[in-house]
Amino acid sequence: MPSVWGKRTHLLWKADRWLPDKYEEPGFTCLSLGLSVSRRGFSNEHITVYGNSDIFSEDLEHEYFLRPECDYILRFSKEEAHQINYMMLVDAVLMASHDDDHVSPLVIITKLAQDTEMICRVLASLTSRGFPVLFALPEAPQSNFGITVSSNVVLGPERIPVLLCPHLFDLLDHLEHEEEDEDVKHNQRYFIELPPPDAHTKSFSMPQGVETCVFWDVSDYPLPLGLQLPVFYENILSAVRALVPYPCGGISIYAYVDNDEFDYEDARVLITVVRNSPADKFSRLAKMTMDFLLWSIDNPADPHGTRGPNLLLISKLLQDDELNCLHKLDNLSTNGHNVFLTSEKIPRKVNYVHLLSWQDLSAVGKLKSREDTHY
Repeated sequence: MPSVWGKRTHLLWKADRWLPDKYEEPGFTCLSLGLSVSRRGFSNEHITVYGNSDIFSEDLEHEYFLRPECDYILRFSKEEAHQINYMMLVDAVLMASHDDDHVSPLVIITKLAQDTEMICRVLASLTSRGFPVLFALPEAPQSNFGITVSSNVVLGPERIPVLLCPHLFDLLDHLEHEEEDEDVKHNQRYFIELPPPDAHTKSFSMPQGVETCVFWDVSDYPLPLGLQLPVFYENILSAVRALVPYPCGGISIYAYVDNDEFDYEDARVLITVVRNSPADKFSRLAKMTMDFLLWSIDNPADPHGTRGPNLLLISKLLQDDELNCLHKLDNLSTNGHNVFLTSEKIPRKVNYVHLLSWQDLSAVGKLKSREDTHY
């Protein structure tokens, strides 16, 4: 990989998977991480630390919060490991979505484990879109955990380069060996082969003539008895048209279900059923979040105007994760997307995000649109 000196480097460190042998104080840890990646051609690093709140003692965690001179963010949680993993992957996609030039590397600092295949699938979606992604591992990886490792030096779009960093947290080693050593010389010898394509690697581009994409959590909002899918479609179209300052085209819907049963399909409605979505709430929301962020990458807003595209989330994301939800959606709105979010009740005005009433969207009778009411 060519030098990326001067570009922003995002280090996503899974501390729950790979801790230093010695619990060094935070300043030493951050300095060691920075020196390690700088010896490999990276700079201007920003560190995000992921893990369960129990991996560090309360005193050490407190020390991290007291070091503002270190450019890092702690993303500790009491959640289970797979939920923390989803949190990191959502952050990775969000970071990439803000990299318009596709030049800021994402370096995943981890050890291979059972969750590596899931990480690879999401990273494959970023790689297929031209974003630079790498793994930082302590040793030469083996072919296991559902992935394939290659030592072929030919780098292709279907591979993720591996940085071998056995001394990642050894500050003394970095200070004593300023010149390249063996692990630096051969840091791109290994590559992780991407798994077969799945929904995450496919484009979320909207078909021609479609300007509104809907991500619908069917478990959160099943259609009321008697409401037909074409009427639901028209309700969405009318609600969006009432709020955007120009006529909008058709709608494309992604429906998330946690089983194979889906009774709402209709040939007149453009709908993709995302079957076997995670049953637990956090994981399903994280998957949907990754998907609509990928959609925002595939469907950027017009930089010279205010016209769409439109994004509607039919989900209880606002109620379940208000702070993170609004942060992500506000970012999309700021970048020019028209963002709509469903709520059973309209609790308050939300900056940059249009709240739509589920009662209106799920009405059996057709709603009146802007054109109908001559607004």
